[in-house]
Amino acid sequence: MKKLAVLLPAYNAASYIKESINSVLNQTFVDFDLYVYDDCSTDETAKIIKSYQDLRVFYIQNGTNIGVTKTLNKGLDFLLPKYEFIARMDADDWCFAKRFEKQLEVLEKQPEIILCGTQGYWLKDLKIQPNEGWTYPTDPKYIKYYLLFGATFGHSSVIMRSQTMIANNLRYDETKINCQDWELWVRMLRVGKLVNLPDFLMKYRILENSNHRATEKQKIHYQNRSKIIANYWGDFGVVFSEKEINDFYYSTQKVLDSEFKIKLEQFIDAFNSVFLISKSELSREDQKNFSYLLARKLLSYWKRSGVSRKNLSIWFLMVRKVQFMNKAWLLKSLIR
Repeated sequence: MKKLAVLLPAYNAASYIKESINSVLNQTFVDFDLYVYDDCSTDETAKIIKSYQDLRVFYIQNGTNIGVTKTLNKGLDFLLPKYEFIARMDADDWCFAKRFEKQLEVLEKQPEIILCGTQGYWLKDLKIQPNEGWTYPTDPKYIKYYLLFGATFGHSSVIMRSQTMIANNLRYDETKINCQDWELWVRMLRVGKLVNLPDFLMKYRILENSNHRATEKQKIHYQNRSKIIANYWGDFGVVFSEKEINDFYYSTQKVLDSEFKIKLEQFIDAFNSVFLISKSELSREDQKNFSYLLARKLLSYWKRSGVSRKNLSIWFLMVRKVQFMNKAWLLKSLIR
């Protein structure tokens, strides 16, 4: 079995795919093959890919346009039996030269890790060299809880362990045109450890017409998010409907004070419960980070609800009910 395959789906990516491929071919770890799956592009994507003379580059064209999720599964079905690890890469992103080297070092030393991501910079212009960026959690124990609120991994940064994917029949959910990565990570978490490196090894290109930013796809995006999150809360013994998740996490619809109090108390109870579970697993620092994350989610819902911040009964409810944070810290978080 060969060591590493890179799975890169592409569709009408002529304006940036060369940057992506070049960054992959420039890796310090060189023992890999790059498979570019072209989903019937109508621009110069195919011509650009075929221009490479590097024997590690393989071009595959779908017979018809099937979308990114089915394309990814098509690639996994072909590559998993042949390679020990599968790296993801997107046609519009860029990776630093030591990405594969650093990720494989971790995966080979720790066989219990089944997926390894990295930190990355989110940019409209990949020529920019940032000095810092916001970070994803690195500890698998904190990742377990962070997945309740976000996808937690840069999709094109991850490397997956093939043996685990095969043994547990893990593939992307083809009913989803977006959030398919988040849904897969939740299922992978149930059978092994997922980690992020602390190193910034990716640049992600911000495109306004991407699967989750395009206006016409945002409704589906939030529906998929809500379904994934509601399902995952069940792993912690908490039952939420997709609508309840959407209302609390994303909705900007104004609500009556009485309705807001009921929903707020429901989520405070859930947050208290999950934080109590997490205390036996998380480090002191991650406990602190998690408690602030929970407080920010409550405040976000309050701001979006249209309920006045001067409503003293809400303040009393928060102070009385919240158990996941020191009362003084809670008040400071809410005042900010």
